[in-house]
Amino acid sequence: MASASKEKRIKKKEKEEQIQSKSLGNFHNLELLCKADDRQKKTLQKIIKQKPDLAKSLNIYADGVKYYLARQQQRDKLLAGKESPLADVTEEQVQIPVLPSISNRQIVRQFKQDPLNAKKLSESLEKANKRQYHTNNYTPFANRQKVNIIQTQNPPLKINREKELPKLKVKKQNLTQFNYYIGPGNNGELVKRILQKREQYWSAVPQQFQYKHFIWQQSYFGMDFNRLSASDSLFTRVMYNFFEFHKNITSKSGLSISLLQYYNNIEKTFDVIPLVFIINFKNSDWMKDVQQFTEFYCNNNPLTQTSMKTNLDFDFYVSNLPANKVNYNGIKTYKMQETLTNKTQYLWLLKPADWNRGEGVHVFNTLEEVETLIKSYYYGKGNYECKEFVIQKYIERPLLLGGRKFDIRCWVLITQEMHYYLFREAYIRTSGTTFSLENKDRYIHLTNNAVQKNAQNYGQFEDGNQLSLKRFQKQLDQQETKYDFRKEGWPKIKEVVKLTLSSTRLNKRNRKYGMQVLGYDFMIDENLKLWLIEVNANPCIEESSNLLKMLIPRMLDDAFKLTVDKVFTPDVDFGMQQPKFKVDEYDDSENMWEQLGVCG
Repeated sequence: MASASKEKRIKKKEKEEQIQSKSLGNFHNLELLCKADDRQKKTLQKIIKQKPDLAKSLNIYADGVKYYLARQQQRDKLLAGKESPLADVTEEQVQIPVLPSISNRQIVRQFKQDPLNAKKLSESLEKANKRQYHTNNYTPFANRQKVNIIQTQNPPLKINREKELPKLKVKKQNLTQFNYYIGPGNNGELVKRILQKREQYWSAVPQQFQYKHFIWQQSYFGMDFNRLSASDSLFTRVMYNFFEFHKNITSKSGLSISLLQYYNNIEKTFDVIPLVFIINFKNSDWMKDVQQFTEFYCNNNPLTQTSMKTNLDFDFYVSNLPANKVNYNGIKTYKMQETLTNKTQYLWLLKPADWNRGEGVHVFNTLEEVETLIKSYYYGKGNYECKEFVIQKYIERPLLLGGRKFDIRCWVLITQEMHYYLFREAYIRTSGTTFSLENKDRYIHLTNNAVQKNAQNYGQFEDGNQLSLKRFQKQLDQQETKYDFRKEGWPKIKEVVKLTLSSTRLNKRNRKYGMQVLGYDFMIDENLKLWLIEVNANPCIEESSNLLKMLIPRMLDDAFKLTVDKVFTPDVDFGMQQPKFKVDEYDDSENMWEQLGVCG
């Protein structure tokens, strides 16, 4: 211990000696600046001992000051005509330390960059003009002569005055200018391209920009809905592409809860959507939800030897959060529709409640499978973690196109006035693999483009695995399916849209200037019954086929005419100014959104 403390004292002493050895004399430039002022000397000595790095910087700066002062003296002598300019300067010529100004620094740079030799230039000027200098070191006005400017190597500019110059097209700027921000992902470039047609009134800004009037993002996270307030001034209005409570129908659990609460009847609810069980491990009574599903699963299983388990075992944390008030009365006696079951299989779907694009969706037929899947997501499968699930009955007997599964994607618009519209065109999404209940391959059962685009046979049967409604009808006729979709299916879609938007309030707090485009997904079973599968908050707008390259730009442009244009530029008719997004069999001046009603 004694030796260790002795070593510390020795090191401390050596450090103090090093600091004391540093003096003003080691920094010669600083010494020159401070030789006339003892107070400055003491201050600088303190800085050298305590902050040697700062002293080094000051020394370098002082060196620049010294060089500048010498140059200034030579410049003054040159102007007085006493000696040649910019001669080499010695340290003895530095006398009075004066800090430089910005304008003089610029002059020094000009001298450095001058391609002509300054000394020769001054001599030639003296010989040509033979100036006589006044005794007071200035040239009287009467004795001044014209100075001939030396010709440089640049050739004279030849101007053809007879040739008329082209007239410049000056773009008229409008004082009304609004800012929009488009978030990354989901083909945000298309949204920008459509808004650029309104560039006379709109300009794009980055996310960090404070004053944004219209914001389009993939998610509503980070949006301050308190900003959506009424305003007489156009410039203080703010519009988002989401409503605050859109999850009441756009989350898989929210849609089921809204319909169950609206109908308060099991039979009616599960006549619109396939049978659903909601298991939310964040709620206090999740054990009741698990038991409810397992009992129904076991009681209605047509294959008695499918599963060895008769219950699900979870040792998860029991929360104190209250559960949603959902009435499942009568579930024990509920009979599923015949297209949901098959004598050879008993398939169900597990879906994370808030995920989209087919992520986390699994087909299963045993309790062992679903227990393993839920545990893996609960504890975080890869980078994912989920505590809320929807278990939905699989439609085991769907209507097929050429032996392959399909669904229907429709677009619904809700405006700032809470009017809702249905786009007059939709499209069919197909699987590229032959349908089979024996195989649980997700490329067979999930028709989302986000899933299908990774399949090996993507695009083999249709461009982008997508069909227009017209081609869809032709294929139905070819396979002798007696079903007129426009007369039988389309009216049913309108009814379901009205039902879902009447089942809840997306704008409970009466915010102003919200808008949202929703994606409704439907399926048709082999009995030609239409089923609502889910509602998407941010439907895919990727132009993954020639069909979508035609439909999606027109869909968005017509949506903005009903929302963005009405809120911010109500007096401007963009229909006459903008190039049209043409859609077959529709007039360019026609808005393709059909109004269905007003949200409750």
